[in-house]
Amino acid sequence: MNINWQTISKQEFITEYWQKKPIVLKNALVNFQDPIAPDEVAGLAMESFIDSRLVTNKNDDWKVTHGPIESFDQLGESNWSLLVQGVDRWFESVFDLREAVNFIPKWRIDDVMVSYSTPNAGVGSHLDQYDVFIVQGQGKRRWRAGAVNTQLQQTEKTKDLLQVDEFDPIVDQVLEAGDIIYIPPFSPHNGETIETAINYSIGFRAPSQQELISGFADFVIDSEIGLTRFKDTDLSIDKNADSLINKTQLKQMQLLLTDLINNDGHFEKFLNQGLTAPSRELDIPEEVEQHTSDYLVNLFFNSNLNINKVNGVETSIYRGDNTTSFFCCAEEFICESHQIDFIRLLHQQKTITNEQLKTELKLLENIQLITTLVNQGYWYIEG
Repeated sequence: MNINWQTISKQEFITEYWQKKPIVLKNALVNFQDPIAPDEVAGLAMESFIDSRLVTNKNDDWKVTHGPIESFDQLGESNWSLLVQGVDRWFESVFDLREAVNFIPKWRIDDVMVSYSTPNAGVGSHLDQYDVFIVQGQGKRRWRAGAVNTQLQQTEKTKDLLQVDEFDPIVDQVLEAGDIIYIPPFSPHNGETIETAINYSIGFRAPSQQELISGFADFVIDSEIGLTRFKDTDLSIDKNADSLINKTQLKQMQLLLTDLINNDGHFEKFLNQGLTAPSRELDIPEEVEQHTSDYLVNLFFNSNLNINKVNGVETSIYRGDNTTSFFCCAEEFICESHQIDFIRLLHQQKTITNEQLKTELKLLENIQLITTLVNQGYWYIEG
């Protein structure tokens, strides 16, 4: 599934619009058909393990109800929206929408949120701190978006619903099936439903300084590194010092921290763990059927079965000076250098074909790795 770039190229989009200003791409997905039905969206919202919310607005009386949503019977035919996060984890057809933006680094994609909205519905004018491509499915919605403004203040219209005051739009268009609007961070925007609609929001993530520092601190503690202590072997006596700590000592303290962060091995391992950690629940059974390595080898070599990666399972590869690591859902697997072709397949492809398995499972280390990944539920046997 690829975007039909008509008036601009991918590179022009990156140069002129990405994280800079909103744009509407008309008929971007030609002959677009909704990959999920309204009743399926409603069904997900009824599940306790799914992040969902119902937003209603009648006479400027806004209300937010968090899932699970027990019933939709009393809502009427207008003024309400249902928003369900992480639908790409549960519906292969929705997951495939991510391919439309595969020119953006994969680790930046967070999830695909699906919204079902009735006429006059929306969540009001608001800001997001992340990039988003919103694909229009059935129905029509009017989208207005303004210039990026990091100074705009949001107020809590009701609990868990932040909004901004009205803004001057630089984009004001009605979207129909297959149209896409891209909205960068801190661009105020508002979508109002004209005809009952489904939208697919491909949201991106960008770690904040707080998240990085907090996560790295946890990594340092868990890894039992960062044990070097402050030293002042060149201490000088200063009877006129006004501050508790002088500038030299201050710099030494900063170096203690920056030396740890600047250690590429430590920081890259931390990022590989953090960026592959699942942000939402995965579609993995509570009890995964366990297989021996011998069973899997016999199965694959005596059949045409493939294996598929579970939607939402993130992977990465780290190649250090003397080690090669494969990361899957924040777990590190130390690999041999001759496994690189296999772990690249695992990282780059959703499906590993039977032919590829027969080639790669001639190595004991690859057999052991795939056995672990299948038994943990991260990959499943097709059929």
